[in-house]
Amino acid sequence: MNKPTIISLLILTLFSCQKNVERIDIANELRGNTFDLTSIGEKDTLTVDFKDSTYTVFEYSDRNLPWRIATFDNTDILVFDRQVIAIKQTDKNIFKGLLISEKDYEVTLEKRKAHWNKELLNGIWIEEKNYDLFLNDSLPKPPPPPAPPGISESNFQYPPFYEIKGDSISATYYYHISKSNIDISNSTEFITMKLQSDFDKVEKLWKIKELNDSIMIIDRTIEKENKKFSFLTTTEENIKLVKKRYS
Repeated sequence: MNKPTIISLLILTLFSCQKNVERIDIANELRGNTFDLTSIGEKDTLTVDFKDSTYTVFEYSDRNLPWRIATFDNTDILVFDRQVIAIKQTDKNIFKGLLISEKDYEVTLEKRKAHWNKELLNGIWIEEKNYDLFLNDSLPKPPPPPAPPGISESNFQYPPFYEIKGDSISATYYYHISKSNIDISNSTEFITMKLQSDFDKVEKLWKIKELNDSIMIIDRTIEKENKKFSFLTTTEENIKLVKKRYS
């Protein structure tokens, strides 16, 4: 092999070694999306929603906890509050990782698709069983209890209803109106809140199973005070809400 050929090969080798390898921006791929986080060994799945710098785990009602991506020696590391996962993208919508703790776990994150238009949530919602009673004043309603001091009995509201406006929800029941901020998942499947919707009931999570411009079917997780002055968390399934039509 002659000298010019050897020099050309050396130059090509040098440039190929210095060529920048395109890296995936893992943070950008996670941000603004909802994922199923599955432990391969434990066969356990959590639903994780990533915002700009915080995340929510809906099954545990963990809200607004910090997350970030760190990089070491070309390895991307997802830092979940105090959890650490070495992570890589294996498909457009799938990531694999190793959760590093006292026992290491292999995990996958698979992106959930957006299901519905969030704008459909806005409006007044009434449980289907109460819908006719809500609209028809001629139907008999239970007699109102005595009004609290300074409040007229004309303010009595039965049946109760919800109203969603953007990032808030309110519940109107009897003589009370309560309000809570809400966090809607990027996949429009989950709504977290802290809403007092009865005297002894606080609603924490709605899992939306169906949504259109007239009905919404949800599983709702509630926290209810019991006779021992403690709180019991339960889930009510397949609650059908009907949207009030404006004339």
